[in-house]
Amino acid sequence: MPITPPKSYPFDISCDEEGITGLEAIVLEAFTNVAQEYLRRTGTRLMVTSGKRTLRHTAFLMSGFSIEQLEGMYCRNGYPDYIRSIKTSMEQLHRRLTPEETYEVLKNRQEGYISSHLFGGAVDVAVEGLKDKPLLTHLLQAEGFTTLDETDLGVLCIHASHKNVAKTIVRE
Repeated sequence: MPITPPKSYPFDISCDEEGITGLEAIVLEAFTNVAQEYLRRTGTRLMVTSGKRTLRHTAFLMSGFSIEQLEGMYCRNGYPDYIRSIKTSMEQLHRRLTPEETYEVLKNRQEGYISSHLFGGAVDVAVEGLKDKPLLTHLLQAEGFTTLDETDLGVLCIHASHKNVAKTIVRE
């Protein structure tokens, strides 16, 4: 069920309100521009499924992913130690890790960067109901976002990280 943010935005949200209010100003402004233009061209409002989130919430989400999904989302630029640790633990335990176990891995990782979501530099947009995915990708890229279509990984969203937000290491 969509949540109506306190401010009127040209998009809907299905995440916590703090996911939107915690976005970096440049991200919120750029995404608002994208959503307005997408709405103007298609008549359809975009649905944000995730914005800024905590390390603990990230661990909760990651605990539900398979090794293949984790590798597809977090190993595009190498194989971070935290993914290696999660994978090793999953193989030893013959199961997915709990959110708390995943959080402990993330909290104690050797490498720093995990996701732009942790510092308000990214949004995820639901693909369900999209009328024109190529248009959305084009608009996002024109506003300074890099995009990843996560549908091939079984996650029904377009991940968009803004290029002009410095990567910040969050260890919570």
